[in-house]
Amino acid sequence: MLDRAMQAFWSNGFEATSMSDLVAATGSTRQSIYGDFGSKHGLYRACFELYRRQVVEPALVPFGTSEARLSAVSAYFETQISLAEQAGLPGPGCLVGNAMTEIAPGDPQIMKLVEEHNVRLETAFSRALPVSLSNERKQELAQFLVVAAQGMWAVSRVTNSAGALRSRAATIVGLLERELSHDA
Repeated sequence: MLDRAMQAFWSNGFEATSMSDLVAATGSTRQSIYGDFGSKHGLYRACFELYRRQVVEPALVPFGTSEARLSAVSAYFETQISLAEQAGLPGPGCLVGNAMTEIAPGDPQIMKLVEEHNVRLETAFSRALPVSLSNERKQELAQFLVVAAQGMWAVSRVTNSAGALRSRAATIVGLLERELSHDA
């Protein structure tokens, strides 16, 4: 039920997904949704957590090793592009990125979840950067990668070409490599 609700929110956004849409998507009842989650907002927060576990965490696996390098950044992009390709492009983008622009600006609870996600992503990207960099430089480059990743997933909403996404990912990694060569 939660997976189907997540898909509805992910595809349509929070505001455009009505309780009637959620009832239809999940096969549940309004009473059950309210009983289990308290509100549409509570269900959305649960879906956000499910998205984190099902979509984000698997993409961060390459960063979990002590050998994580720039290849982990490429692997992250490829994991997410492959998922988008399997689901069909254009796709729904990133649930977190969608929340970042739709609901988070006016919702402190969702803003906190988005901020936690961005910190998690920034930390992962930072692990792939050379240990010789200062912490400030790592943070700067990791923040660039967070913004680049969110831009990539926004583009995935308007392209039907996984090849175009892979080309953009290669450009992002190439720019990072060039930037790192200046730091060496």
